[in-house]
Order: sequence, then structure tokens, then C-alpha cells
Amino acid sequence: MGSALAFTTGWVCIVFLGSVFRRYLQHRRLSHLFWSVSLAASAVASFSYCGAVWSSGAAAEVWFRLYYILGAMWMPAWMGLGSLALVLRPRWVWLLASAVTLAGAAGSVLLSQAPIQAQALAALAGQAGTGILAPGAWLGVLIPLNTFGAAAVIGIAAWSAWKTYRRQAPVRFLYGNLWLACGVLVISMAGTSARLGWGDLFWGVMFVGWGITYCGYRLLTPPAHVWVESVPNGAR
Repeated sequence: MGSALAFTTGWVCIVFLGSVFRRYLQHRRLSHLFWSVSLAASAVASFSYCGAVWSSGAAAEVWFRLYYILGAMWMPAWMGLGSLALVLRPRWVWLLASAVTLAGAAGSVLLSQAPIQAQALAALAGQAGTGILAPGAWLGVLIPLNTFGAAAVIGIAAWSAWKTYRRQAPVRFLYGNLWLACGVLVISMAGTSARLGWGDLFWGVMFVGWGITYCGYRLLTPPAHVWVESVPNGAR
């Protein structure tokens, strides 16, 4: 059941990615570019999880590491960069993206060298995968990147609430960012549920989280009137 939900979540992310990337090609906004990278990472991570479940031995280890690197280390940070791109000048966003890329690359190297519990990996099916990788220096990168991504999305949601209150941004800007923040929080809760021993809920929570995130994206990118341009430095 877990691998089926992971496979479905991967296709949901691909459909979501197609919509976001088309927007990027049309308008060249950084927010759409970074969201596209985040969605691509999530899609590949979901399919890599399936590869880890459906294979064995060294192949399963490679798939699992890829799942963890893209889904746990890269995806949240790039989602946060997409939210920051709605309000920051492109120069600052690119500086942050460079820092995230350097940190993510270092963390990926460290994670790729972390020992794996082979017996735990063999019993991965349906679980999130916590406890399979031995703790190490890679956690010192993963945790800050996750925190940065969540804080960026939630921070922009709070900022949009203030701007809406001051009547400096449309109400839709507030609702879109709030839904986006809720979606990211639900996705984060998937990992929390796994750490609390409810690993069988992981992919169901992930699926719901991406659905909520998509609703937030649709509110932030209405099909006709491009209202975001009324926000200073918005959606570059």
C-alpha cells in the first residue's frame, strides 16, 4: 500500500510540475522556477522510494539514498525559495539559492556515505524510512535546510497576512500563501508521524499535503488576471 501511494504521489507531483513549469516558461518568474525544482525533486524521490521497495541489495540502497537526498534534503528548501521569490529581489533570491545548493551538495555527499541498516531497509515497504540511515554529520545539513524551507513558506504566509491587512496586497495572495504553508506543514507532519511510530501513515499524509499545496499554488497563480505584479518585487 505504501509503495502504491508513493507511486501515486510521484505522478501527482509530475502533473503539478507540468502546470508550474508551463507558468515559468510563459512568465519567467523565479517563484515558478524554484517550485518546479522542488516538485521535480519530490517526484523523483517518490519514484526512488518505489525503487528501494521493489529492488534489493546494493540497488535498493542507491534508490533509498536518492529518495532521502531529494525528498528530505532538497525539496523543502527549494519550496521555501519559491515562496521567498514572491517578495525578494532576484539578486537576493539567487544568493540564497547558491547557499542552499552548496549546503545541499555537501549534505548529499555526507548522506551518500552514511551506513545503512540492511535489515531495516529490507522491511521498508509502507514505512517512511526513519532509522535506516545511521545518524551522522548529514543531519547537520538536513535539519537546517528543512527548517529554512518551512520557515520561509510560513514566514511569507505571515508577511502576506500583514500586507493584506494593510491593504497592500490582494486577499488571494494571503489565501494562496496560507494554503501553501498548510500544505508544507502537512508534508512536514508526514515525517513527524514516522518518528512517532506511525510510519504507515507517511505516504497518505504526503499525498494530502501535496494536494493542499496545489490548492495554494492555484490561488497564487490565477489563470487570467496577473494580480501578483501589484506586490513590490512579487513573483519575479
